[in-house]
Amino acid sequence: MQISFQAKIPKAIPQKYLTKESKDNTVAIMGSSKKTDKILEYMDICANSTRAIVKSGKNIVHGCGNAGIMGEAYVAGEINSIKDNHGTPVQNLAIIANPLWGDEDLDNCVPLLSSNSEAERIEGFSKVANTFVIYPGSATTLQEVTTLIAKNYYGKKENKKKIILVGSEFFKGLKEQYDELYRSKLISCPPSELFTIVDSEEEIEANLI
Repeated sequence: MQISFQAKIPKAIPQKYLTKESKDNTVAIMGSSKKTDKILEYMDICANSTRAIVKSGKNIVHGCGNAGIMGEAYVAGEINSIKDNHGTPVQNLAIIANPLWGDEDLDNCVPLLSSNSEAERIEGFSKVANTFVIYPGSATTLQEVTTLIAKNYYGKKENKKKIILVGSEFFKGLKEQYDELYRSKLISCPPSELFTIVDSEEEIEANLI
């Protein structure tokens, strides 16, 4: 089964997903691939918010897990029959980890890339999406968050991503750290210019506009 799965994954991201138009129309969903008590409330927010994103005609891209935040994003992305205003099907896109986690379902998504490291995986997401909605997760999620924030800070203005972190209590420590960097003049702009923290579906929607 693993060989057949890998055969479905292109060796490089197809060019049509790298255009500005495609990136502007794609929202990356990141967060825990595990279902824990602390994640449950965020899973509900993710499910409802991702459905709204798909219904609005935007593609989503995720890590293709079947549990936690990743599972909710995947299920919402299966609504491929919905059309945007131009009659184009919404696509459920995925960046796949190598080696496989073992719970991937590649039959109902469009795999874009098999990444051999977390750094390569983050770069893949960055190449195909200009907006990120990131929910609570593990150390890998924090690596994704800080890498994307660093790209916003050090990168060119025209390549800046919209980063929306969901969960003010969960990301409290991260915000405090970036506030301290700004107070210490170790970064030259306030954290609010690099990322936004929200707590509700309504706030996510407002920041996606």
